[in-house]
Amino acid sequence: MSEKTKISAGQIGVFVALMCMYFIGPMHSAVNVASQDLMNVYGVDASAVSYMVSITNLLEIPAALVIGLVAGRKLSYRVCALLATALVVVGGVPTILGSALPWWGIMATRCILGLGLGCFMPIVMGVISLMFQKESVRATMMSIASVCFNVGMILLTSLAGILGAISWNLAWGIYLIALLPFVMCIFLLNPKNVPAVPQEDEKGEKVKIKLPVSGWVLLVLFLGTIIMSQSLFNLGGVSIGAVVGNPAVIGTVFSLFSVGAIASAVLFGPAYKFLSAYTIPVFWIIGLVGYVLWFVAHATGNVVLFYVAIILAGFGTNTMTVGVPMLLSTFVAPAIVGAVMGFSYVFQNGGGFLASPIDQVVLSIAGTDAILSSVWIFNVVLGAILLLGMFWVAKKANAAKKAEAAEK
Repeated sequence: MSEKTKISAGQIGVFVALMCMYFIGPMHSAVNVASQDLMNVYGVDASAVSYMVSITNLLEIPAALVIGLVAGRKLSYRVCALLATALVVVGGVPTILGSALPWWGIMATRCILGLGLGCFMPIVMGVISLMFQKESVRATMMSIASVCFNVGMILLTSLAGILGAISWNLAWGIYLIALLPFVMCIFLLNPKNVPAVPQEDEKGEKVKIKLPVSGWVLLVLFLGTIIMSQSLFNLGGVSIGAVVGNPAVIGTVFSLFSVGAIASAVLFGPAYKFLSAYTIPVFWIIGLVGYVLWFVAHATGNVVLFYVAIILAGFGTNTMTVGVPMLLSTFVAPAIVGAVMGFSYVFQNGGGFLASPIDQVVLSIAGTDAILSSVWIFNVVLGAILLLGMFWVAKKANAAKKAEAAEK
């Protein structure tokens, strides 16, 4: 691949547009702040409001898979980006219509929003891979994207709360921010700034959507780490609440997860220059230590240790959401990066959905105890096994890199 590192003003604009997409990306559940008002205005119950939130997350999965298969191959990245951002803007329609929009209309806009948000990851990562073909530079850019994602989660959730306090429908205004990348992509996401997607490989054959074995293993490992982290995160409220009775303190502890996530995103790019693919298992060790300390904090009643533990847990977990797309992008040709990013998103969200039923299976076999230690031990052991798999994938990735360099 080309070692192009020089960035034009137009490419900087494209990158800013992509970061705007990632800034909005984690916001499917931000309108939770208006739950009580929705129940009062529409006369629906809590389960209906919960379904309104979850339907968006559910539809992100097929959207990511489909857009990944067509982006850059059947449809240009420009068309895909405009479609995705337009769908997200439609998701913000309740901001304008408010209670004039019937409940089925609220649900419809939530479905449309999910389709738009689901397109973001394959588009963002696919375009970044085309624009920044040098690995170390690409790792840095993906790290910046992860920082934007986590900062967006913090700031826009707060903004939705502030707007929702004024009027419930204004909370949906955060989705109208998608107008900014929509306009930017119209003018900037063009062949001048983003290289064309090569449709043929070096042998002149059409590029097929094919991921090496190590890539599939990496996706399975990703699934496992998300199952583990989501499972323990689900138990976090119970474990902290058993020691700390103050909801404000519990909320503060959970907020530090994002601090650790941002730290891993900032450090991933620089670390990748030295550790290459081994950055993922090395950073995951830190996260694994965090989850162990979380259990120790509960068992000993050490509140301060909760703070340390969740920062480390956030660090390790976010390493996977940054590192897996980065490493996958080195396994395949630029023409199919969007497709494998779609696969990555499916495995990521699939892990989140599978965590709860797996917890129930473990509890049914091992039995329930006061601190759910059986689930905790199961997941920490799983994390250690996943670590071994990460080292194997990293070894394969580095070996393939050396072999490619030797051929040149």
